[in-house]
Amino acid sequence: MELSFSNTECGDNMNDEKGKVKSLSKAIDLLDALTASRQGMTLSELSERCGYPKSTTHALASTMRDRGLLRQLPDGSYALGMRLFEYGSAVSRGFDISALARPYLESLSSLTGANSVISLLDGENAVSFDYAVSSTGVQILPEIGVRLPLHCTSQGKLMLAFMPSKKVISLYKRQPMRQFTPHTISDIDSLLRQLSEICGQGYAVEDGEYKVGLRSVSAPVFDSSGTLKYAMTTIGFFRRVRSDDFVSAIQATVRQADMLSAALGYEGGNPL
Repeated sequence: MELSFSNTECGDNMNDEKGKVKSLSKAIDLLDALTASRQGMTLSELSERCGYPKSTTHALASTMRDRGLLRQLPDGSYALGMRLFEYGSAVSRGFDISALARPYLESLSSLTGANSVISLLDGENAVSFDYAVSSTGVQILPEIGVRLPLHCTSQGKLMLAFMPSKKVISLYKRQPMRQFTPHTISDIDSLLRQLSEICGQGYAVEDGEYKVGLRSVSAPVFDSSGTLKYAMTTIGFFRRVRSDDFVSAIQATVRQADMLSAALGYEGGNPL
């Protein structure tokens, strides 16, 4: 059964007060129910969950199945269809991440009085691709487009923390941990302990490990699937990682990264 949206039927399906297409709203309710369920639902379960008669639920589900929005499993229950994945992929491709991240980077820089940077993982390095510079304090020229080591930068350690430990061990069996400063982590056991702490606290800190005097904090930016996509970083000449201004920078960085994650469709939030 196909849903028709001719002018006459649109008028019949409209809520006069709010101007909403009732049949479309009901179809979205079915999608919401299946999304929340995370598994297939029978026609009866969908009908009960959404509060619609079985006949209405069947008509909606059948039409959505025919259009690829739903799929019917071997046991007859309904699940989300691949067409939704295609729509989601098209939305993701349409994001200009630099444009999307810009307000959050500028807000972060304004809140902390330090520079803010956004980076991604490229092979075995972190690469920063956009930044905002603070109008106060000592100016630091961000290393945009430069391949940064993972083991001694906050954005790099954050990315390592979301890798399987076996992959991290394998990576540093192939290449040594280069010593950039006296504070650089140089053994795998110390690195793995720190990565475990990063996973627990929801952010990563660099304390003069890449460049003497510089300290930074990075927080994760997730996409709609919950995959770590980017690291948002605050970097500056903070006195100590336990100083009040650095603690404030941690909180601001996590908040801004969390908001950017939400803009990308992530609903989980950072536990901090």
